[in-house]
Formats: sequence, structure tokens, C-alpha cells
Amino acid sequence: MAKPHIVILGAGLGGAIAAFEVKDAAGEKAEVSVVSQSDTFHFVPSNPWVAVHWRKRDAIEVKLPPVFKKRGIAFTGVGAKTVSPAKNQLELNDGNIIDYDYLVIATGPDLAFDEIPGLGPYGGFTQSVCHIDHAETAAAAFDKFVENPGPIVVGAVQGASCFGPAYEFAMILDT
Repeated sequence: MAKPHIVILGAGLGGAIAAFEVKDAAGEKAEVSVVSQSDTFHFVPSNPWVAVHWRKRDAIEVKLPPVFKKRGIAFTGVGAKTVSPAKNQLELNDGNIIDYDYLVIATGPDLAFDEIPGLGPYGGFTQSVCHIDHAETAAAAFDKFVENPGPIVVGAVQGASCFGPAYEFAMILDT
């Protein structure tokens, strides 16, 4: 009899931790795989630090394949296109199909900057620290702010972003 296949969709804070916990609990009784749209893990809670140059990108990122391999967890970094629960299958962005017996969905937030005109790192009026790329962009804006400091607004928008990083960033700016 084949071992059950447990797939974790997403490899951020939730998905990576879930993969390790599931593998520890299942041991050799199940096959564990992770599907992510990238082969790099970013420690998101450190993004505010990147935005003020307390950390650099390479200090908060880890290449996932060797880490998962060491733990006996299969990994693919092409991302999922479709979840088909009736078939217990994932269709990947490259067209390949992964069959699963159990699926853990840990894809993280879907940032909705487009909900408010001008919101987000590409809207022209605000910055974000919700993704490492955003934090690096925010670092350039922070440098300009430091050259000519003044009032600054730090916040998060209901339904369009997460609140934790805003609170932390406000405290960092106060520091």
C-alpha cells in the first residue's frame, strides 16, 4: 500500500512551519511535499528592519530546496495554478499535476493594494513592508525621509493589508 501524500501549498511562515511539523508528526508513514511559487523563503517579520537598513535582504532569506531535502520533504518552486479538490490534485503553473491525499493551504495574504487608488508601493503615494521587494523600495523612501524629516503617517488599510508590520514600523521610526 502506498504512503499517503500530504502536500503543503505555500512556503512562507505558515507553510514552511506546517511542512516541518507535518513531517515530524508523520515521519516515514507519509510523503510530504511543499509547493511554492518561489524557491526562496523570506522571514517576513524582518521586512520592517530591511526598510530602515537594520537588515539586508540576504540576511532574511533562505533557499528552500536544500532545507526541505535535509528533512526528507519534497519541494517544487513553480507555484500552483489550480486546486481540484474533487480529484485531489494540484495543477502547477508549468502544467504538471501533483496528486495528494491531504492538502494544507498556507498561501499567506493576498495584498489588495488595488482596492484604494494610490495605495501600495506601486501606487505612488505609500510604501509597504509586507514583502521583501516592497521593504527594499521603502528603504529608498526612508532614506529620502531621513534627509528631510517631518511628519509621517504609518498605517494599514482594512481588507487590503496586514496590521502587525505597521505597528512595528511605527515603533522602529520612533526609535
